[in-house]
Amino acid sequence: MLPSAVSKLAPSNLGVSGLHYFTTTTTPFFNLDVSQNLKLGEAQCNKTNNTPAPANAAKGQKGEPAVPWLKLVAKVGASGGLQEVYRVETAGGSAPASCKGLTPTFEVQYAAQYWFFAK
Repeated sequence: MLPSAVSKLAPSNLGVSGLHYFTTTTTPFFNLDVSQNLKLGEAQCNKTNNTPAPANAAKGQKGEPAVPWLKLVAKVGASGGLQEVYRVETAGGSAPASCKGLTPTFEVQYAAQYWFFAK
């Protein structure tokens, strides 16, 4: 059970188990140290493999195909023993075929499961 001090993800009130963002255009970063009571590690990663999402994977809110499934390997300096990250069960998130008619900055949302493996 997550500590009560952990942030909640609205509207479902699920506990936030980590943060994911990019430190460079090609370097994903995962922070699983979400509270003083729950420190699972942090890792910058390299993509080592990918495969297209299955043809029957859920489409995005605007009908966009699911982004690929990934295997990421933690770079030197990862904490918590984190070694590998897998992105699976993706829904939506693929870039549009054309940017025509879109604003200069836009987002394409997706959902995915992330599996973390540690030594």
